[in-house]
Amino acid sequence: MNRFSFVLVVILLSSSFLMAQSMNAFNDENENYFNGGFGMTWIDGTAYTTFTLTPEFSFGKFGVGLNIELLFNNSDGFKFRKTGWDKGAGALRMIRYISWGRKTDPVYTRIGTLDGAILGHGFIMGYYTNQANYDYRKIGMALDIDFKKFGFESVTSNLGNLEILGGRFYYRPLAASGIPILKNFEMGATYIGDFNPDNRKSTHDAITEWGLDVGLPIIKNKLITTTIYADYAKINNHGDGKAVGIMAYIPNVIGVFGIYAKLERRFLSAGFLPNYFNSLYELERNALPADYYGINDPTRSVLTKAQYLDYVEATQGIFGELAGQILGKIRLVGNYQQNENVKNSGILHLEARSKDLVPNFELKYTYDKVGIGEFGDVFTLDYRSVAQAVIGYRTFKYLLVSMVYRWNFIYDEETGEYKPIERVMPQVSFSMPF
Repeated sequence: MNRFSFVLVVILLSSSFLMAQSMNAFNDENENYFNGGFGMTWIDGTAYTTFTLTPEFSFGKFGVGLNIELLFNNSDGFKFRKTGWDKGAGALRMIRYISWGRKTDPVYTRIGTLDGAILGHGFIMGYYTNQANYDYRKIGMALDIDFKKFGFESVTSNLGNLEILGGRFYYRPLAASGIPILKNFEMGATYIGDFNPDNRKSTHDAITEWGLDVGLPIIKNKLITTTIYADYAKINNHGDGKAVGIMAYIPNVIGVFGIYAKLERRFLSAGFLPNYFNSLYELERNALPADYYGINDPTRSVLTKAQYLDYVEATQGIFGELAGQILGKIRLVGNYQQNENVKNSGILHLEARSKDLVPNFELKYTYDKVGIGEFGDVFTLDYRSVAQAVIGYRTFKYLLVSMVYRWNFIYDEETGEYKPIERVMPQVSFSMPF
């Protein structure tokens, strides 16, 4: 690993000491909220009056969330903005999710927006979301069932069209033996594919991947869980990769904070990318300018992610993640991965949530960045970035004044290029827990 890679990993991990592991380890308890409000939104310099309704309800393990957002163009006769309602999920975009349980429960399912979907240890799919394009949302589904001796995880990105579909089956051969440590030994097998990357049925461009993994929790009790694991994955008609790693999870330290840590070493052949189905895959699955991948090939001005595999050389890499929570009021997660001697191969994922750490203030932040080559790249928003920030102040018990900022990029069919979409949305909301 070069000096920059090492320093950046150390900075991210040390600064993430307060951070929370993915959505699974330090999730909030289920809560019921009725949120609604109005404000202004600026998209590409055009102002829209915005009405939103985002209630969330939970009854035991059952949960449902809505996200109804109506935009009216202030400079064009107050016309309704149809973008996002005219194709994709259409009116079903109002349903953000319907869920049962959590990822760590024996039975878990979620229909709608997938946030941070993971299969196994994340070597093939990690932090995948089917909502990289905020306007055209998809209705996906995740379903996991753990029968103790065996079980499965599954995910599909779009119930309305055959796109990403896959799953992982796992088996614990010694689960009934009662042998300490070894009874938790787990073997897994994964198969997943994007069966229509370009959304054209006339083409045959499916990209599929399969993998095998083993994991052994060497310590597993209420105080700490530590797991060692190994993964192997193969992208069909392309390369393969291997990884070994260790994870540790301490849910509660003297009632003050919790910690999750993960460190993984990777060995990658030519034509292979770890975490192929990642947080920006919904944008990368189509053709992007070649310089997005750092490729200067006069014969190709644009590349799909599958085509980029032809340029990927053999390398080694590292993945690091450190997370936690403090007093139940700060929840953050940070991870970073980079391949050795590969230009612009850094990938960063950050999340931050804080509620009532400062009285009456609520903060939320998510940020994904690919193509990191230098430290300064982390701080630039471009077509390699997806970000959202929300800061809110509760002026009265149920009245929340907030500012929402979103950045993503979309494919412009008229110009044949990707362009950034920047949204600034001040709003006043009615927010009532019950």
